[in-house]
Amino acid sequence: MNDIDLDEVRSWAREAGDIARRHFNQGTGWRKADRSWVTDADMAIERLLADHIAARYPQHGIIAEELTHYGTDREFVWAIDPLDGTASYVAGLATWCVSLGLLRAGVPYLGVIYLPILDDYYWAEPASGAFRNGQAIHVAAPRDWDGEDWIATPSNTHRRFELDFIGKARSLGSVAAEFCYVARGGALGALLSRAALWDIAAGLALLRAAGGIAAGLSGTPLDTSVMLDGRLLPEPIIIGERSHVERLRPVIRDRRSQQS
Repeated sequence: MNDIDLDEVRSWAREAGDIARRHFNQGTGWRKADRSWVTDADMAIERLLADHIAARYPQHGIIAEELTHYGTDREFVWAIDPLDGTASYVAGLATWCVSLGLLRAGVPYLGVIYLPILDDYYWAEPASGAFRNGQAIHVAAPRDWDGEDWIATPSNTHRRFELDFIGKARSLGSVAAEFCYVARGGALGALLSRAALWDIAAGLALLRAAGGIAAGLSGTPLDTSVMLDGRLLPEPIIIGERSHVERLRPVIRDRRSQQS
């Protein structure tokens, strides 16, 4: 069965966003073993979404950021990030979102991303394109760059990478949100480093439907099927329209690879 009720999935995302808004600025989170943040909202949203999926699509697997992980060898697997950008959420910043991605045979198939504070919906499904609040979106078309163009980058870029980019670098604090701004053509591209499948599954479906690609700094195409066991990206990747990705690769250098 591969018929997904996208309206229903979007309603799940809004329900999750309502939970997140109720908790927003109401308390602090705590650190996990890897020192990343988690909150009561993360846990409540993951339970909500996992319950919805299990009830509606019991033959599907789930891989989620906090606790839910089963059936990742099945044809369809949901990758859930209940709050992508939890550190921003804890800090009281607005750029965080609910991310629901569906993979088929390890390949991003469908994605829904909801930014509750902005009330912005992004989604993509097979053969239908990419959308923001019902309007079709596309990655930035090939063109020359200037100083007002921008790319999204990790918050630790100043420590890990060297950039020789004519424009601006912005850290949004949410990998899923970065996919949204690239897919809508607002950002030329984005550099992603430490990310798991739940961070990128929905965004990759959106990006590809909007005409973009994802490739490693080395130029290697991204293979998401190897990430179903929870491992992180094998190398930093760049996302965007193909020509922009190819132009960004040589102006971004990973200090770690230079040291090896």
